[in-house]
Amino acid sequence: MEKIYNYRMDRIYMDNSATSWPKAPGVAEAMLHFMNDLGCNLSRTHSDNAYEEEDVVFGLREDLAGIFGHDDPDTVFFTQNVTEAVNIFVHGYLEKGDVVVTTSHEHNAVERALTCHGINSVRIPVDKNGISDFSNFEAMVPRQAKAVIANASSNVSGRIEDLFVLSELCRKASLPLFLDTAQAAPFVAISMKELDLAGVFFTGHKGFLGPQGTGGMILRRAIAEKTSPLIAGGTGSFSDSIEMPENLPDKFEAGTRNLPGLFGLKAAVGYLGSHRQELGQRYSENIRRLVHGLECIDGIMIIGPGSGEERTGAVSISTKRMDPALLADRLYSRHKIECRVGLHCAPIEHMSLGTYPEGTLRLSPGPFSTKEEIEMTIAAVREEIDG
Repeated sequence: MEKIYNYRMDRIYMDNSATSWPKAPGVAEAMLHFMNDLGCNLSRTHSDNAYEEEDVVFGLREDLAGIFGHDDPDTVFFTQNVTEAVNIFVHGYLEKGDVVVTTSHEHNAVERALTCHGINSVRIPVDKNGISDFSNFEAMVPRQAKAVIANASSNVSGRIEDLFVLSELCRKASLPLFLDTAQAAPFVAISMKELDLAGVFFTGHKGFLGPQGTGGMILRRAIAEKTSPLIAGGTGSFSDSIEMPENLPDKFEAGTRNLPGLFGLKAAVGYLGSHRQELGQRYSENIRRLVHGLECIDGIMIIGPGSGEERTGAVSISTKRMDPALLADRLYSRHKIECRVGLHCAPIEHMSLGTYPEGTLRLSPGPFSTKEEIEMTIAAVREEIDG
């Protein structure tokens, strides 16, 4: 598998579940175009440059609405990341003492937001293979529950949630379902219409191959209208009032947006639109090749789905032969392989998987990883384990 385009050759990057690298072609150029040629602010400056910015940002809202099977781009709201989006939603839609249903897959972006805002949670259990147990869903969900917030795909095991089963359970319970799509989108298809979702939280710097500091949430309009903003300030609209405007998307976008980042994200989404099938195939091939190679190493245990199952690129491993932190250090110091070790901001899932408190070593290829890089990673893990 050849490289999509040239980038540094002195590193093997296997941490795409944390953030993608390299970014999509055109991302840096789009950000530079904004910084060098435009530079003004949305809804403030009266100029052709400002109109170009409006077109790009609204076009990005339309693109993302399309990707997530949603027909209302005005309810695509930009934040810095999933974490900020979840906090805005939890603060504005829920009240202290409310109860929500989550899964044991959840990232601290959800767990800490709920704790910080005084929201109680009931967790759907996960077995040691990372599979959610929905068998007692109806019995375990309290009558006062206000919503279900679920991770579409685990950032520890790579397990993809059974979203259609969860959606049907929420429909029967008359509970709005919100998905954290940080690890899933865009290579796991998520349609708000097909899944009857009340909202999704997304990030731009992982699967979308865009820059850090980009992300947001897409809410059903009725949900957005019921949600109060977390941050108040200038929007460039309705400046005669000291109250935050109710019109969307301004209601949730006070202050200056990360316009260089949004320009970069627009370029990334555009690239994905033209190459999604090819990138998805490369991504899947890289995952299968890595998992299969690791499965063949004596003493290595794959946490989560095997090479023959559908999964994302979050490939966690453990071994009794070596502390995962020591293995990670040796992979980098001796082989220049960048990965992640520890609890991956998901302690509840590690408890369920039996990998708490030491955590796991996570290797996560991306669509731009090459066959050679995958094979070198497998060989390096085998060398260190056998050494």
